[in-house]
Amino acid sequence: MPLSAQNIKLDSAKVLSLENNKRIKDALFKLKASEKVKESAFTNFFPKVEASGFALRSSDYLLDIQTPEMNLPIYDGNPANLPNATLFAYVPSLSIQSLDYVNTAMITATLPIYAGGRIRNGNNLAQLGVEINQDQLNLSIDQILTTTEGYYWSLVALNEKKITLYNYEKLLLRLQKEVQDYYDAGMINKSDLLKVKLELNKIEVNKLKLNNGIEMLKRVFCQHIGIRYNQSFNVNDSIVSVLPPESYFLATDSALKNRNEYKMLNKVIEAEELQKKMALGEYLPQLAVGASGLYLDAFEQNNSYGLAFATLSIPISDWWGGSKKLQEQDIKIKIAQNNLEDKSELLKLQITKAYKDLTISYKQIEIAKKSLKQSLEYQKELEDNYDAGLTSTSDLLEAKALAQQAKDEFIDAKSQYKIKVATYLLSVGKTTE
Repeated sequence: MPLSAQNIKLDSAKVLSLENNKRIKDALFKLKASEKVKESAFTNFFPKVEASGFALRSSDYLLDIQTPEMNLPIYDGNPANLPNATLFAYVPSLSIQSLDYVNTAMITATLPIYAGGRIRNGNNLAQLGVEINQDQLNLSIDQILTTTEGYYWSLVALNEKKITLYNYEKLLLRLQKEVQDYYDAGMINKSDLLKVKLELNKIEVNKLKLNNGIEMLKRVFCQHIGIRYNQSFNVNDSIVSVLPPESYFLATDSALKNRNEYKMLNKVIEAEELQKKMALGEYLPQLAVGASGLYLDAFEQNNSYGLAFATLSIPISDWWGGSKKLQEQDIKIKIAQNNLEDKSELLKLQITKAYKDLTISYKQIEIAKKSLKQSLEYQKELEDNYDAGLTSTSDLLEAKALAQQAKDEFIDAKSQYKIKVATYLLSVGKTTE
């Protein structure tokens, strides 16, 4: 049987929602991208190797020298005697034609020794990016799981309402048969029979509304967990009992530290501080060492050379503009710190409100339970009086309607409490009971 046609438990629904949700997939892609950025940043610790080549061909010789034949005077080294030289050396004419091609190849390896801390801080910044994306993924997971629980328990509640509604219909059908017998015997008026039939008509309308609501919620739920909708699909659970709010309580300050939003806000401050260190590194001395190998083919000769070098760069004129950039980064750090303080207070308020909602929801269960007990007692009393002929059909129908309403309110109270539990756990940085 395909999964879409099965009854599903909450744990299975959570697994499916995480496997198929597009927000989770996007968050995973972002996390993987940040990991690649980290891997790329790590390569800056290693030497940079570059290879280059150059080839030149000329249509004519670049070195073309013609000298005539000459008689060069021979003298004793005293320029004053040069004009009176009596001996001469004959130099024949020369023709030099060369350099119509040049071929070179070079490979260079450069290792940074000190780059103002930018390599180390760049790696720390890349690691921080991975952590922030991991926190964002965790936040998306928590939100998706909470939404899954909301849909799940809402569908459980509708299914339980459906059961109570059909049971209520069975009671009215039995009552209709009794009233019909009384009417046929001439013991009651036709209006009593019509009142029962009108109540049954209301049930038919409520069944249509309820079944439509269940179908739409199933479709939304299937879309959320990423499976194909099938009419046979349903949740397999019931709300038998609930734990009191104290079972889930976590102190606000401790809960705040569990929040992924709080972790990300702190890491934004760290990121701005690292950005300041990166900016400072641009204005500190840069030291590197390297080695090169050169191959030269020119003048009809092949030669290879090995070179070793060191470079030291000290920025001087950039310090004026650099100081302004550092001041700008200081402001960004203060903005991030203020944002942390502001958002932390809002997160605390959210946690406090979620717990207040949880306690109120639990009290509503107690009230609904008491109301249900009283309505059932009232219904039993009216049924006994009706059997004894002491009360009217209208009063009995009203009692049964009140009992039915109390059952629905009790189901709603329990399902809403389960949703409030999920919301509170999300607010304190947890996703499971």
